[in-house]
Amino acid sequence: MPILTKHKLRWILIASAVFVVWVPLFGSAAELSRIRVGYPSPSASFAPLFVAKEAGLFEKYGLSAELLYLQGVQITQVHVAKQVDFTVTGSPLPLQAAVEGADLLLAASSIDKFIYKLITLPTVAGAADLKGKTIGITRFGSLPDVAIRLLLNKWNINPDKDVKLLQVGRMSDMVIALAAKRIDAGVISDPTSFQAEKLGMKRLLDMADSEFEFANVAVVVSRAQVKSQRDVALRFLKAYVEGTRRFLADRDLGIKALRKYAGSDDPEILGKTYDLFATKYIKRNPTLSLKGVDSALAMIAERNPKAKNRRAEEFVDLSLMAELEKIGFMR
Repeated sequence: MPILTKHKLRWILIASAVFVVWVPLFGSAAELSRIRVGYPSPSASFAPLFVAKEAGLFEKYGLSAELLYLQGVQITQVHVAKQVDFTVTGSPLPLQAAVEGADLLLAASSIDKFIYKLITLPTVAGAADLKGKTIGITRFGSLPDVAIRLLLNKWNINPDKDVKLLQVGRMSDMVIALAAKRIDAGVISDPTSFQAEKLGMKRLLDMADSEFEFANVAVVVSRAQVKSQRDVALRFLKAYVEGTRRFLADRDLGIKALRKYAGSDDPEILGKTYDLFATKYIKRNPTLSLKGVDSALAMIAERNPKAKNRRAEEFVDLSLMAELEKIGFMR
């Protein structure tokens, strides 16, 4: 048997130490459950999701998460087709699909009010001036579409007769359309609304100041997935809840996440956006408001008779957040 020299022994010990250090790390990475998560807009509304990704919170709870930007009804179609595991989106689209029989449920909600700004050309003095005008939305059936219809009805303006609702696409396209005067007003989220104001556009209304309670930003799951992978759903929600807490508590991290995902490098706009969402819009505990879900269903029922007399309890899964509450995670 060959005799080990001190030199050889030293290198064997070093190699063994490296192996001991790296094997657990590799094992941990290999054990991460891969998930795909859809979101519909580069809006600060989805900051808890963005922060969870940037802060490594999905990995903390054993998940490897890929975030996918999916616009309009595409986000629900992709979820129904099981191409994503979770979506974080406005409640109307998944509720509309669920009313038609899709296997989608709301599990949590970060924002229970409309947070869009109605941004107009400087010549629009008030609500009455909107009659006969063109108002930009992202897509028909989207949350901006729902929000402006509720608001116009409140102002006794018929959204189908008294104004023209125009599908513009992305929030950034809304600013371009306003600047080119292709539309007279647009339903715009932050931070894009601040960009429009910097160009001289007018903020006619912050919809968060209206009295509507509405399930705005919802975490959406499927019954099938919760049944087969309940632990994954719980771990996703843990990362999401902790992402919410981190966003509210860590301004630098929040702004860093917004800079990456919300489409702005302007420090002033990013700071204003963070302060607004952290102090006014995003809830610390993203538990669902059944009243907010009922409001969304009532809006859907105006255009789809299948939604009439349906109740929020049919389209939600409260058990996941209740389980996190029970184990003390929500404190």
